[in-house]
Amino acid sequence: MSNNKLHAAALNLETELEAHADLDGEAAELYADLKPLLKLVMEGAITTPWEWGQIPGRYRFSERGLQAYEPLEQAFATFCIELTGGETPALKWMREFMSQND
Repeated sequence: MSNNKLHAAALNLETELEAHADLDGEAAELYADLKPLLKLVMEGAITTPWEWGQIPGRYRFSERGLQAYEPLEQAFATFCIELTGGETPALKWMREFMSQND
């Protein structure tokens, strides 16, 4: 887990959450759910990877319509990847493969 990448992902996610919270009540609720976790990341208090199930709010994209906001969804996904330990070798390979086939 890279603390620098996690911190950058948290900053980006917070920026997206702030931008969308005024537009959508569901985004505002997601921001409220994630705010304590984002604070811990910013303070450097998170030093070990989390499990996917520990991260609040993931259901809000598929079940509550937040997938309509692609930048927010991408920021959340990147944050979750970093919080759970960073990109796995399989994910890195898939990204490289997908970029070569665009």
